[in-house]
Amino acid sequence: MPEAPDSSGWAALPPVVIVCLAIRHGGVDVRIVQTARKLRQEGCEFVVVVIAGTGLHRTLTDLGLPVAALPRSRLDPRLVPDLVRIIRRMGAGLIDAHNGQSQFWGALAALATGIRGRVATVHSVYREDHAARWRQRIHELALHLCKALGFRFLAVSSNVQRYLVEDFHVDPARLVLSRNGMEDLAEPPPPFDMVAETGWPADTVVLAIIGRLDPRKGHRFLLHALAAMVRAGDHRARLLVVGAGREEGAIRALVQDLQLQNHVHFTGFRSEVFSILTRVDILCLPSTSEGLPYSVIEAARQSVPTLASRLEGTDDIFVEGETILFTRIGDAEDIREKLTLLLDNPDRRREIGAAARRMFLKDLSVERMLGESLEIYTRALR
Repeated sequence: MPEAPDSSGWAALPPVVIVCLAIRHGGVDVRIVQTARKLRQEGCEFVVVVIAGTGLHRTLTDLGLPVAALPRSRLDPRLVPDLVRIIRRMGAGLIDAHNGQSQFWGALAALATGIRGRVATVHSVYREDHAARWRQRIHELALHLCKALGFRFLAVSSNVQRYLVEDFHVDPARLVLSRNGMEDLAEPPPPFDMVAETGWPADTVVLAIIGRLDPRKGHRFLLHALAAMVRAGDHRARLLVVGAGREEGAIRALVQDLQLQNHVHFTGFRSEVFSILTRVDILCLPSTSEGLPYSVIEAARQSVPTLASRLEGTDDIFVEGETILFTRIGDAEDIREKLTLLLDNPDRRREIGAAARRMFLKDLSVERMLGESLEIYTRALR
């Protein structure tokens, strides 16, 4: 693993434009905030371009970070002249575009301005993000355009790296693998008052699924596993559903159909996940597609054991039976069996959580991640 360059590398950067036109909160937001904080810390000139009114817009504003909020739809072609004006006004020398819409409009703005430093940060395998083939193709068109226009690529997980190399034939020399990372907590987070919020008994074993309410997060598999446990008379565990998204109605309806109203609590979107994790016994991640999600990193940081689908991008950093327990993708019965194992063995839960914490400190630091981001920025400017 390469060492992070010293801070003088950041100081040498020209003005930077970071583009994120996503409208829903996700791990992309976390990484952008981390990068923006580093740029400000190092005295770099930069701006983050967002859609006005989004969660990322509010977060950046609250933190006092430079943000340009555009009052457009993310499908509005007027975003291109907007970006061109921002690039020219700043005299920017580097653009870093996150997610499909940002990469499509950002690539056209790069072409129009001739900006030298061009980076596309790719957070997921686009063809797995959407069920509709036309949406897959539109998002992948952005990657083809970026490649044609000489962008460098930053992949946040190994499955995204393989996707770019094998499917888009990106030259590995033009790509950096930079797994997501996080800073350690400076002090213990405020405890989550689970009893006051949910009304559950104090001795409840708390499961949590944290992330956008989206079909590929696999909430349905976890709910079916929990329902099977309840039908068998095992009422030890209850589930916190943390997040918001387009699937909320369908997930709530499934909770009703499975008669899990007394076992599932929806918290809505929460920024204080670190507080909620103080009361979580097992993080559940039954996704059908992921890179390296921030939720599993946050859990490792706080010694919370994770039960997750075995997916490339997670299984090459977490070790089965040591720092995580894996389940088969989409297999509710396997999830039920592994949950029962963890419920029956609290010592095993603590061992896995402690090992995950040690791995976090060794391999998932924000300093390492930001050093790799600086590496691709520097390459793009050569």
